[in-house]
Amino acid sequence: MQNHLPSSILAVVYTNGLAADRFLSELGYSLRSAGAAIAGLVQRNSFVRDPVKCDMVVEELFSGAILQLSEDRGRHARGCRLDRAVLSEAAALLIKALAENPDILVLNKFGRTEAEGAGLRDVLAQAAAQGVPVVVGVPFRNLDQWRVFAGDMAEECPVDSAHVRRWLLSRNILPERERQAAAASTGDSSLLPE
Repeated sequence: MQNHLPSSILAVVYTNGLAADRFLSELGYSLRSAGAAIAGLVQRNSFVRDPVKCDMVVEELFSGAILQLSEDRGRHARGCRLDRAVLSEAAALLIKALAENPDILVLNKFGRTEAEGAGLRDVLAQAAAQGVPVVVGVPFRNLDQWRVFAGDMAEECPVDSAHVRRWLLSRNILPERERQAAAASTGDSSLLPE
């Protein structure tokens, strides 16, 4: 990914997928509720009684579209099967959202498909080219491929709300009341808009 504009990308590196999904979903929903113009995909985990079945449902935050990313391959199938046509639909929704210049893009995962060179890589590249700040979940198993893709354009942190909050504050993405509260608690007036 090559980019001549300054880019703000934060990779949230994780080993616990459920914790990362929950954290990134809560982040996306809270930013949207606070009035941020947000694009992205967050996972909507639901309880599945059958441990063999994979139910991967995501919401595109800008449009509110709900997408079923996994195919049900039957009771005896092993693992999940990503529906690549639906992933392409999600990518198209995200590109359309990026055309509206959102405040931030949140993506739940730089998954195996992205690590292999497909999936949402073009969406990430487009956001970087536009200078849209990005928060993306990166499973530890895909960290090497992520680093090759992102190069020196991305910071990394663990699933840590304090670090992510500071990152959002430094980019003026959090609502005014949260910036004022953070400035008051830290004495750092640089967190306030000029």
